[in-house]
Amino acid sequence: AKRIVIYDTLIEQCTTEEIVAVVGHELGHWKKSHTVRMLLMAQLQILLIFYSFSCFVTEPHMYESFGVEGMPVMLGFLFFQYLYEPLGMVLQFATNVMSRIHEFQADAFSRDLGYGEQLASCLIKLQIENKATMNPDPLYSAFTYSHPPLVERLDALGNPHLASKDE
Repeated sequence: AKRIVIYDTLIEQCTTEEIVAVVGHELGHWKKSHTVRMLLMAQLQILLIFYSFSCFVTEPHMYESFGVEGMPVMLGFLFFQYLYEPLGMVLQFATNVMSRIHEFQADAFSRDLGYGEQLASCLIKLQIENKATMNPDPLYSAFTYSHPPLVERLDALGNPHLASKDE
C-alpha cells in the first residue's frame, strides 16, 4: 500500500496550506519514482559490496601482506571492513547526491502545483523547530546530508528554472 504519513508535529507547526504543500512534495517523490530509484541504487551498492568482498576474501596476496598464513574468512572479513571504508564513503556520497536531486525535484513538483511559498514557509518552520543548521558548510553537507540545506532549497523554490517540470 502507498502511504504518506503526516506526523502530529507537522500538523501542530504548519497551516493547512503548508501541509498541503508538504503532501505535494511527497507526491512529487511518488510521481518521479524516487523510491524505486533509491531502491535500485541500494541494490546496486549491495551487489558492488558483495562482489568486491568475494574478490577480496579469495585473494591470497592480501592475507600474505598482513602476515597471515592460509586464508581465514573471518580475518578476510575484518581486513575488508577496514579497506572498504573509502569505497563506502564514495557510495554514501553518491547516495546523498541522488537523494538531494530528488528533494529538489519534489520541491519543484510542489511549487509547480502552486504551493512554493507555502512549502518554503513550512520548511523554515520545521528547520527552526528542529534547531537544524540553516546554512552548513557546503562540503560537509554534501558528504553528510541526504537533504539539501534550507538556503539551497529556498533558492531553488524561488527559481522556476531549477528542477522544473521538464526534467
